[in-house]
Amino acid sequence: MRLAIPLAALTLLAASPLHAQRHHGMTDTTEWLDDCRDGEHRWNDDDRARACEVRRTAIAAPKGHVSIDAGENGGIRVIGGDADSMIVIAMIATNAASDAGAIAIAKQVQIEATGSSVRATGPAMSGRRHWYVSFDVILPRGADLSATTHNGGVYLQGLNGKVEASAVNGPLSVYEMAGDVSGRTQNGPINAELRGATWEGTGLDLQTTNGPVVLGIANGYNAHLETGTVNGPMRIDFPVTVQGRITKRFSVELGKGGPTIRAVTTNGPVVVRTL
Repeated sequence: MRLAIPLAALTLLAASPLHAQRHHGMTDTTEWLDDCRDGEHRWNDDDRARACEVRRTAIAAPKGHVSIDAGENGGIRVIGGDADSMIVIAMIATNAASDAGAIAIAKQVQIEATGSSVRATGPAMSGRRHWYVSFDVILPRGADLSATTHNGGVYLQGLNGKVEASAVNGPLSVYEMAGDVSGRTQNGPINAELRGATWEGTGLDLQTTNGPVVLGIANGYNAHLETGTVNGPMRIDFPVTVQGRITKRFSVELGKGGPTIRAVTTNGPVVVRTL
């Protein structure tokens, strides 16, 4: 049977201030520093002192797989570049009872960036002493990657290798990607855009437990689409043909078919829209 469902406005489309919008440039951290110093990112509900610092590292072309771990409260944004190198921008925010204490914590935070791993280490957090690090990373487009956050988002753009993303309590955003890409988030939204004629590579597999899915697909796109929700509304703004019983989970061929594009949620709405 033929299913044509018009796009409707949703009452719930969760978003995070970190990595919620599409980005192209990554080298200018002026806005992040201003927001951090003003308390826009964390800990803006009390009078604790803050320290904000940016560190940059350039590394020769990574060999094989690259792992990026933002730890607690940090976000990750990775963009594929044409250069045969890796650039790591670490944005460090600390909090303490005094300015001197916040600066002292920042000095103890260490950024470990190699051709295979990016992560931060620092002092134990307790009471009024806290710190977190978010990473902006430019990788060669074909690099293999795993990105992990806890209480932060993952933003991916312009990569075509084997990519795995995992977030807890944070959004997952995917733009201009190719290759073999999978992503999981708990308690966060998924936003993805598919442009061009078809997916170049193995496919895309995205899943959230508690959060909305918004999937933008170009007109004339060719793919095998799998999407749906267990508890939530589903809206599709172009006609698709579905065989058999209509449920909140379905598979459909778009155009001539192609690699599998899967984007599902357990508790949340789904929107599939045209670009």
